[in-house]
Amino acid sequence: MLKVLKIFLNADGTRPLLVLFSLLLASVCEAFGVSALVPVLGMISGQDHPGSMSSFGKALTGAMSTVGLPPTLGWLLVLTLCAFVLKSIISFFALSYSGISASRVSVRIRQRLVTALFEANWSFYAAHQSGSFANAMSNDATRAGDAYQLAAQFTSMLVQMVVYAVVALLIDWRLALLGFAVGGIMARMLSILIRISRRAGKKQTDRTRQLTVEVVDMLANIKPLKTMHRYAPLYASFQNNIRRLQVSLNTREISRQALNQIGDAVLAVAVGAIVYTSYTLWKTPIAELVVSGIIFLKIVSNVTRLQRFLQQSVEVESAYHRVTELVTFTEANRESWEGKQEPLVDADFRFDNVSFSHGDKQILKSVNLDIPARGISVLKGPSGAGKTTIIDLLIGLYRPSGGSILLGNVPLTSIDIERLRRRIGYVPQELNLLHSTIRENITLGDTSISDAAVAEALTQAGAKSFLESLSAGLDTNVGEMGGRLSGGQRQRISLARALVTNPAILILDEVTSALDPATEAEIIRNIAELGRRYTIIVITHHESWATIADRLYEVRGGEVQEIAAAPAP
Repeated sequence: MLKVLKIFLNADGTRPLLVLFSLLLASVCEAFGVSALVPVLGMISGQDHPGSMSSFGKALTGAMSTVGLPPTLGWLLVLTLCAFVLKSIISFFALSYSGISASRVSVRIRQRLVTALFEANWSFYAAHQSGSFANAMSNDATRAGDAYQLAAQFTSMLVQMVVYAVVALLIDWRLALLGFAVGGIMARMLSILIRISRRAGKKQTDRTRQLTVEVVDMLANIKPLKTMHRYAPLYASFQNNIRRLQVSLNTREISRQALNQIGDAVLAVAVGAIVYTSYTLWKTPIAELVVSGIIFLKIVSNVTRLQRFLQQSVEVESAYHRVTELVTFTEANRESWEGKQEPLVDADFRFDNVSFSHGDKQILKSVNLDIPARGISVLKGPSGAGKTTIIDLLIGLYRPSGGSILLGNVPLTSIDIERLRRRIGYVPQELNLLHSTIRENITLGDTSISDAAVAEALTQAGAKSFLESLSAGLDTNVGEMGGRLSGGQRQRISLARALVTNPAILILDEVTSALDPATEAEIIRNIAELGRRYTIIVITHHESWATIADRLYEVRGGEVQEIAAAPAP
């Protein structure tokens, strides 16, 4: 129960005290309206003379006389109806606000997660599965909003039950204590079902996350899996997780129905016992018996509803806690750069005795190299030699274990890294395009980039004739990960994406590794024509790039050596 209350009180972007005060006020109004029925029923039944009126009835009629209202049947009915109407109005606004807050909780969690993902350090991405974040964004964030809504409803019932308990004690303490005892017995009997639901909810959260992770991984590798028809093990894993998820859902539903039906049965027996005991043993007057019965029914009914809301809450609370923990953990891994200086993007880069290690594995050993501005620098070498690590250090994704990197004469640690990155155009080895149009893939949703700028970038990338051959032009959809285009066409779109913002620095990471020699030669000619307009850094293991290099470095075994560039053919 405490976990559910903590969700209501601590959820980001909500005002729990305002909701709590409103719920308390609404419950007081409803309890007053029900309690006012004591003198009303006494008047109707003829038991309104002072000797037979209850202490609560005397107190109420006395208070009315004090404020100048005659304690007549009409005025009592007016007060009763006003109390119920006021309760409905306050409850409407309080619960509507809690519903809006539930959607706000879900939205704010997504916003924080997206922001944290963009701001996380590079090591964080390599250590976590993208499917976990996809599941958190779509499934867990939605269930987190549901958890808050159910927590608010649970709190509402709890406040109402406390208020009715106080009123019941004022009207007839014996009936009140009997109601507390029955409610406690019911809560104890049904608590085991709450524990079952909590375990089922946790399993549902974990198994849904695992399914999402597997689906994301499968779709990222669907072509080789389908081509080699080797998805049988993955399919079997899917089926196993789905079966386990089904067991969790079945357990949740059985415990939910058991709680509903057992609660209703116990409530019916309790009401019958209370009516019999009150009328035959305690000789309770009819007016007080009816009202006390209503209040007793409210208390016990609220206990049942509390158990139901609690059960539903614990089913989804695991999603709330998992997604908030993921957000907090991602925020704790935020990339941290203290540099404030404006980057001099027309200056040379210099690596001065730079070393880098992943844990105990050394990747780079005392690297010294210069990357001249407005020139083409080529880093060539076998896979795993450390070429990409050099670029990752240059753009600040990693920090050196030793040595320093300078832009001009300014250490990279003193430079505003975000401003530097805004001046970089980057073409990765993995050509994963958005499932959208060519325009969207080049602008990445930046509406300030004009179609003229997109067309110019495509021309620089050597894609003008390709674009002209498309009937839909820039509105052509490239398909999932660019699957409707050839490798060379995807490459050119990626290059245009890097060029469209007119960067100062252009980084090409194995951009022709999967292309045929003719397409590779054409792209190399395009890059050569861009020389002197950009500081171009090329990562490759192909010798053909050496023909356009102003600086050529051999990277092997984590060490770098400058070699003479091959003459252009």
